[in-house]
Amino acid sequence: MLTVIIAAICWYFVSGKDNPNVRKKFRSGLGTMGKLIAALLLFFPISIILIVMAAVVSGLFSSFGSLIPFIIIISIIKGIANGKKNATKREQSTEYQEIKKNDKAAAEYKLTRSTGRRVKIVSKFNKKYNLRLTDDQIERIMNASYVSYYWEKEIYDMSLDYNVPAEWLKSSTDWLRAYLLAFPVMDIASDINVQRTIVINSYLQIFKAVQGKSYYSVDEMIKDVNNMFLVNFDEMTFMIAHKFLKQSGFEFELPQIGVMKNMSEIDRLAEQYDKMDNKKPDPTPLAR
Repeated sequence: MLTVIIAAICWYFVSGKDNPNVRKKFRSGLGTMGKLIAALLLFFPISIILIVMAAVVSGLFSSFGSLIPFIIIISIIKGIANGKKNATKREQSTEYQEIKKNDKAAAEYKLTRSTGRRVKIVSKFNKKYNLRLTDDQIERIMNASYVSYYWEKEIYDMSLDYNVPAEWLKSSTDWLRAYLLAFPVMDIASDINVQRTIVINSYLQIFKAVQGKSYYSVDEMIKDVNNMFLVNFDEMTFMIAHKFLKQSGFEFELPQIGVMKNMSEIDRLAEQYDKMDNKKPDPTPLAR
């Protein structure tokens, strides 16, 4: 191609320049060629820059690819180190020692560190067992689980499968779980000691209100409590609340067994009937 261009230029200067038509076409072609050359000259440095940038980026990706195995190894080592650090911190915690003492079978647990997954666990459990926790309360429980091993353990236990809610109640924190099940409106505190005080006061309000009233059975008392306070106690959660108050220094009497009390009532009515039956008739004759 270059040879053809040089030959054309030589022919023009030897014989073509004297021909007006040839000279006009040549100059027109030269102008077009000049524009093309100028464009190529402008594009050349840009293309060089792009080629250099592509080479640099390619080199970086190539270097990064070679570093991937080292990055994975470092991440694994870091994860193991953090795991040991967290385990040591947990073993030194008073809260965790209390959990371990009260619930040895379930003391060893491992909960995800993801905030989103923790929220999802509580939300799913809340919906499944109709706990009526609000979104703000779920968020508070999630946040508390990073500073309180009790709340961390609660979320972990919520991630497990249960055949019935009563199976979930079997725990050293049954007082808290009974509260979550029975109360449609509840207060949630990050500090477990504050939460314990909240639950005690809630239970006290209920038992003080029914103390001294006459009931044929515990079931009748529970029914009255549920209607009075708009709560949802059943026999199991009610007895957990009663036991928790007793352990906390507050003791309340429960109704006697229903059958025994009903029998005493029947005996009283029978005695009244006997008195009426043995009553002598009035000897005064009827007036005619």
